[in-house]
Amino acid sequence: YDANEIHDDHPVRFTNEGLQLDHQPQNAIEWYAKVPHHEDYHLWIPARANPDQRDWLEALYADDAEMGESRLFERDGTWYLHITATRDVEDESEASADKRTPVGVDIGEASLVTVCHRDGSGSPVRPRLWAADGKAVRRLRKTYFTATRRLQKRGSERIADSFGDALWDQIDDVFHRVTSEVVDYAESVDNPVLVLEDLRYIRENMDYGEYMNRRLHGWGFAK
Repeated sequence: YDANEIHDDHPVRFTNEGLQLDHQPQNAIEWYAKVPHHEDYHLWIPARANPDQRDWLEALYADDAEMGESRLFERDGTWYLHITATRDVEDESEASADKRTPVGVDIGEASLVTVCHRDGSGSPVRPRLWAADGKAVRRLRKTYFTATRRLQKRGSERIADSFGDALWDQIDDVFHRVTSEVVDYAESVDNPVLVLEDLRYIRENMDYGEYMNRRLHGWGFAK
């Protein structure tokens, strides 16, 4: 977004066409990610899969799921590759479509999440906003970039990394808690169906000027 310099901790993002997976079950490390590096060659990086997400990787490899944006980043001395994926799942709801209650979930910047549904008469209820959490995440991100930049200028790289990791852990805690609260909200209505907007490739497609681009690139929707 027209930045002259990218922060050392800035994640590397790949589109669905930029990253490929390979599976070699006979090897001690089964999974490999092909990372674009040069127009003539690429890097194959061995990767250990999260056991809880293995079925998603297998679905991607078998073309039973669609890969979205991926992020490669370093956290506390360890590199992580986060891959977003979508796939069709069986509808296990016993309620018919006209008996279900859509629960709209809007992921934003000022309010981290806004959730709303219609009552029995079809009228929208008062939306629930997680504005305080959005403010908390913005404050933590600002503290992170400001403090780590100052520490790095003083040559305190190790302290900057440790301090930055602690702040990111706090941000992750906010995301996890808010996600659980959104699920609790949905479960409080009859036959809920979560409805989210399609935000794939929004970073690549948006251009609202330098100030707004910087704010929106800090948006937590990828979490």
